[in-house]
Amino acid sequence: MSSSREITHNGLWKQNTGLAQLLGLCPILAISTSMVNAVSLGLATILVMAMSNLAVSALRNFIPYEIRIPVFIL
Repeated sequence: MSSSREITHNGLWKQNTGLAQLLGLCPILAISTSMVNAVSLGLATILVMAMSNLAVSALRNFIPYEIRIPVFIL
């Protein structure tokens, strides 16, 4: 029982990439002066992250394994 509880805790809190990305937006939202600017910055950041993830997913099979990590970082 504790194994399934640990898996659930890790999946929801410790290793949740969506939560980490959402927390990554906090500095962007904190520097804006109005709610409209904050939402615009947040949406722009989410759009850029989604497009870059799409590009990485599309090119994953064409990139050699040896240089995969540097290419994904770029």
